[in-house]
Amino acid sequence: MVVSIDDIEHVTVIGAGQMGRGIGAVAALAGYEVVINDIDEEQLEEAREEIEWSYNKSIENDAATEREVDAAIERLSFETDLETAVADADVVTEAAVERQSIKEDIFRDLDAAAPEGAILTTNTSGLNITQLAEVTDRPEQVLGTHWFNPPMLMDLVEVIMTEHTPDAVVETAETLVEDVGKTPIRCRKDVPSFIVNRLMRPYGEEPAWMVYRGEYTFREIDSAMKYGEGFPMGPFELADYTGAIQLRVEGAEDHLEDDRPLAYDTDVCPLLYQLYEKNRYGQKTDAGYYDYSDRDEPDIPVDAGQGFDPLLVWAPIVNEAAKMVQHDVATVEDIDTGAKLGGNWPKGPFEKADEVGADAILSRLTEVAGRHEETNKIAETLPCSLLVEKATRGETFY
Repeated sequence: MVVSIDDIEHVTVIGAGQMGRGIGAVAALAGYEVVINDIDEEQLEEAREEIEWSYNKSIENDAATEREVDAAIERLSFETDLETAVADADVVTEAAVERQSIKEDIFRDLDAAAPEGAILTTNTSGLNITQLAEVTDRPEQVLGTHWFNPPMLMDLVEVIMTEHTPDAVVETAETLVEDVGKTPIRCRKDVPSFIVNRLMRPYGEEPAWMVYRGEYTFREIDSAMKYGEGFPMGPFELADYTGAIQLRVEGAEDHLEDDRPLAYDTDVCPLLYQLYEKNRYGQKTDAGYYDYSDRDEPDIPVDAGQGFDPLLVWAPIVNEAAKMVQHDVATVEDIDTGAKLGGNWPKGPFEKADEVGADAILSRLTEVAGRHEETNKIAETLPCSLLVEKATRGETFY
């Protein structure tokens, strides 16, 4: 019998990297007995030290008391042997390296070692959860719980279903997320990149094409979106910060082989290949869209974006969001919540669409799509029927 929320006392986290140690720290502070498992003893010791450091920061910031932290540390244990780590687990969260084949091997081992009723979750940001479920003999007990970095500070967790996931299991997972003090949003279908990262993709992709075609500069677009629209970072600044150039180029073939609903089938902007071939991956290589050899942050003038229309960026994002609603991937409310909590956006895409009108979004999107007549990206940027319907009828999303 699958565990219910009232049965959950023991949580095991597989992987003691930044995400794994953060998830374990959150669960222990919330009152759960937590085992963090990793084959690397040195990694486990680093995890122990970093968790204690983050707990002390919580005390300094009045987010936790000394008594709560002492109790959480008592509830934490660290283990190199996987079978021992999951022996009493009610929920297991895998937070290993972001490689499909490695995760599948781990799930085979978890299926063999974890208690029969345990729920198995994966902290992937976009890999195929259905395939992970299907390497086990308990596919109905496997789902995604995509945490955001750093887990101690970020409020959002995407809970991702597969076609095998019953409502009772996803509801248990969502209640657990709430019980550890986080906000869950539900991704009803296992689609590539899930919710928040699907919104992030057009935020970075369409501006890259605009620069490649010579229509605008990095600074014009970043200035407009950061200072004009209130995003924490412009699309190019964000890409350099996250290493998105390398991730997008190296992940292109994986997306083309993906057979899940709403799988991507688009060209990578040639500008990204040009930067990639020069090893300009972003801040970690001291150069990406911007040069960081003598500065930590890009120089983005506040007034540089005055001639740029932000709807050229918003329109593909709203379209992607509308596709998710149209295909029953997520609700309007969850998508907007994800954008604001997971991306720190000033407003969600549907809030923006209702603010300016779906007809204005459709107009700009048609303009954007028309510039992709010779690329595969035109299929991705064509207006979806839900957006067209809202614009034609003069309706709002809320």
